[in-house]
Amino acid sequence: MSACVAFPAWQPADIISWLGLGSVGISFPFQDIFKYFLAEIFLLLHEPFQWGDRIIIVEGFEGTVEKILLRSTQIISDRGERVIMPKAIVFANSVRVS
Repeated sequence: MSACVAFPAWQPADIISWLGLGSVGISFPFQDIFKYFLAEIFLLLHEPFQWGDRIIIVEGFEGTVEKILLRSTQIISDRGERVIMPKAIVFANSVRVS
């Protein structure tokens, strides 16, 4: 209500509407950040694969797990290429472990 005293033309409904618009404006940029953060937590808790496992991801990536880092998983493909995948990609797609 102090904003109504400082700006007499503003009504409480105006302030509430600006707060609603501000929350929507803030939520869109942080959507990806929260998605990556949740994917990291779920994969660290569930541990669907370990170091040395051979995995196939629907996106077309296939290889042996070399490192499992906090934000990414590194695999070595059959051709010897190192592929670094964000955990959000691993979390959002089907992974076959063999």
